[in-house]
Amino acid sequence: MTTDYRTPERRSGIRHSTDGLLADVRQRGRLARLTGMAVDFNRHGMALITDQPLPQDCYVYINLVGYGRSLGDLVGVVHNCTSTSTGFRCGIQFRPTSHLQDDANRAAQVLLDLEQIIKQETLVLDSVI
Repeated sequence: MTTDYRTPERRSGIRHSTDGLLADVRQRGRLARLTGMAVDFNRHGMALITDQPLPQDCYVYINLVGYGRSLGDLVGVVHNCTSTSTGFRCGIQFRPTSHLQDDANRAAQVLLDLEQIIKQETLVLDSVI
């Protein structure tokens, strides 16, 4: 199901609900990694549920696995992190044009490709319901 949480000053586009998209996140300058489950996704960002909080405005390196894809070395920044009954919901904005991102064109393209795959799956699920 597609949910439009955006407000004009916050979101770029509709985020699509995800099922089974795992994220491995590492804070810049740290070796430890967190694993979480993406709740929603588009090529601009995602919401992630983790068992530990991520600090706001922190740059992170992200590896995504799901939907038949394994995408690594994506750069993002944590915009918010809120405690919930299931863990911590962290809003992450992807930064493919960051100076920290290797091969910005490839990063932007793989995010767009994954968004299209998730969007298609969402449309199929919505038509079944």
